[in-house]
Amino acid sequence: MKERLRIPAEWERHDCCWLAFPYLAAEWPFNLEGAQRTIAALCRAIATAGNEQVRLLVRDRDIEAVARNLIGASNKIDYVAADYGDCWVRDTLPLLGHTPSGALGAVGFRFNGWGRKFEDALDVEIGRWFTDHLGAARLEHDLVLEGGALEFDGRGTFITTKSCVLNDNRNPGFGPTDVENALRSLLFVERVIWLERGLNHDHTDGHVDMIARFVAADTVMCIRANTNDPNAEVIRSIETVLRDAGLTVRTVPSPGLVFAPDGAPIPANYCNFYVANEAVMVPFFGVPEDGEAHDEIAAAFPSRAVIGLSARDLLWGGGAFHCATQPQPTLP
Repeated sequence: MKERLRIPAEWERHDCCWLAFPYLAAEWPFNLEGAQRTIAALCRAIATAGNEQVRLLVRDRDIEAVARNLIGASNKIDYVAADYGDCWVRDTLPLLGHTPSGALGAVGFRFNGWGRKFEDALDVEIGRWFTDHLGAARLEHDLVLEGGALEFDGRGTFITTKSCVLNDNRNPGFGPTDVENALRSLLFVERVIWLERGLNHDHTDGHVDMIARFVAADTVMCIRANTNDPNAEVIRSIETVLRDAGLTVRTVPSPGLVFAPDGAPIPANYCNFYVANEAVMVPFFGVPEDGEAHDEIAAAFPSRAVIGLSARDLLWGGGAFHCATQPQPTLP
């Protein structure tokens, strides 16, 4: 029987966190420099408050020089040269976990540019390079799936969305059972909780890490709508499904309508946080709800500092802090 990995919960100990420095001007038509500053600030926060080694992918020496200048001196940040496209390593790198023998394993699903919207050969190739670089045992499946489409508690419960994983632009003809069987062939899976869809204006077709996150075993955090929220109906249905699944539900406010520089609404949310060893990095949007979100997430993680960082520039490119990070778990 093929080995199955256990993917740890994000609050379990990490050896390091992997990120990638943005460099493609065409991917950041509004503000490449703003995205670079945000990733630099995120790296500093993970390394300092989070007490976590950071390994930052850089495309070449020129990009590394830009990154070093923005981040500053730190012995907890390593620069790793690699060929990559986007900075969204949660989706382009494999998920890392533990094999039954306690070794590092990497789960590689097929990546097709978020439903063929943003195809780049380097985004496909970086996953195998990464696995080889780590010397991890690689498990593969032809299922099209991004890391941001799966949320897990480390104990076998997974949450995902039909609008993304069952979309014809990824897995035409697949139903929930097909996907669950594929996951169980590679991962330790006890149950999968299916949400119908994610946020409007999310070009990932509804990644779950934008809407619901485990904060403890059997406890999940999701968004609660405010009066000007374009996703109010979706948000209420998400909470209902999670409660009906027997989970304890904590909520965090929605930041409401947040716009890109061209006036288009973007899927702003506080659920796309990253849980480092000693801190939680939370996306802030310069709105009154930021403070309330900080307090709600701090209550969910009482043993960790909660660091709010501006995420508007990064979200204009489609994601926030969870999307831009890939933790490497400490082996048992």
